[in-house]
Amino acid sequence: MDQFLKETLWHQFGASIDMLGNALEACPDELWDKESQFWYIGYHTLFYLDYYLSETTENFLPPEPFTLPELDPSEAMPDRTYTKEELLT
Repeated sequence: MDQFLKETLWHQFGASIDMLGNALEACPDELWDKESQFWYIGYHTLFYLDYYLSETTENFLPPEPFTLPELDPSEAMPDRTYTKEELLT
């Protein structure tokens, strides 16, 4: 892959991550944990971003305070609602 294409893809990828951060920041507090579970959409996206960018997924552990229920085939939700600050960090 040529250098220009690599740089272009990297910039687009970075822009996508920035847009996710913007969406998390822009979510009004009163909608954070309502029916749409906006926080969970952000959490799920960040969890798998970290998971798929890991060198190995065999012993993957997300950073604190996050846990591993996302990898549970029964699709269990995390034990608690994560805050906007936790997801942005």
